Amino acid sequence: MFGYQRDCPVTLILEHSRCPQGSCSTPPVSSTVGRMTHRHRDVSALGRELASSAYGVLSRRRLALVGVDRFDVRTQIRLGRWEPLGHHSLRVVDVAWNDVRSPIVAAAFDAAPTAWADGVSALLLAGLSGWRSNCIDLAMPATASARSTPEVRHHRVTVTPLRWPHPIPRAHEAIAAVRAAAWAETDRQAAALLSMSVQQRLVHAPRMTQALDLLPKLRRRAFIRDVIADISGGSESMGELDFVAECRRRGLPIPDRQVLKPGPRGRMYLDVVWEAARLCVEIDGAHHYVGDVPMADALRQNEIAMGGLTVMRIPRLALRVSPEPFFAQIQRYLSAHGCVRA
Repeated sequence: MFGYQRDCPVTLILEHSRCPQGSCSTPPVSSTVGRMTHRHRDVSALGRELASSAYGVLSRRRLALVGVDRFDVRTQIRLGRWEPLGHHSLRVVDVAWNDVRSPIVAAAFDAAPTAWADGVSALLLAGLSGWRSNCIDLAMPATASARSTPEVRHHRVTVTPLRWPHPIPRAHEAIAAVRAAAWAETDRQAAALLSMSVQQRLVHAPRMTQALDLLPKLRRRAFIRDVIADISGGSESMGELDFVAECRRRGLPIPDRQVLKPGPRGRMYLDVVWEAARLCVEIDGAHHYVGDVPMADALRQNEIAMGGLTVMRIPRLALRVSPEPFFAQIQRYLSAHGCVRA
């Protein structure tokens, strides 16, 4: 891009107007210094341009591809414009640093050339908010070699579908979501990541199902498929029938399902009701947390309460990953109202 060789004297490298016949064969020192200063500014501007799309981080490999060599890098570091981060990554001082995403980019640039951000790390680069991870997840082909650290986990994978290449190599959101769930420490974290990815509109649930089909050996595969069904409200999602089965397993009275009640705008169907205890339990799918649905749910709950029923709400995902605290509350309420033994 810049078209010069470092092996030659600087006065012969830099372009300049030729001296008249018989005059000096080298340009004036002031001209040479001025042109070198101009070049440093060009390199600095190029670095800012590249780093602006990578959260303030530069890749030495990418710089080399556009003609910036190690001497240019050394100069920018000496001038205080860039700072070394890892073996292959640099920070541009005057480009904004993102505490969540910039370290992921640096780790991806420092890894093998064939590595990419995946799992939670790819979701964070795609815009996931409200989630903090103590470790960066990078994926690479099974033949690649890398050593994981407490801060960076390298996952060798045999299937590498659907990736975004530049400026930061990362997995497609659907692949990243299901792998994030597979690599999560607990089922609860796995379900939360899948749910948040859909709620924040990073990916649609059907795309995650398609991604899952591409990864037949993925950990937690059956669980992930069930959670996706819960999120999308499909025929395999947990609902009232599963709730009744859980009540039966715990020795609780069997509630009535889909109980019809009058409302200000017509009839309301309540998910499950214990009339003797005046208790209603509403099981909320993922759509209950989107758009203006929470407002409608609040109005509906107020109407039910004014009708003399106590309302408890359970997220549908909670029935799958953490049902015990909710059923403990139900049992305490039913016991207090004489419906079950304490």
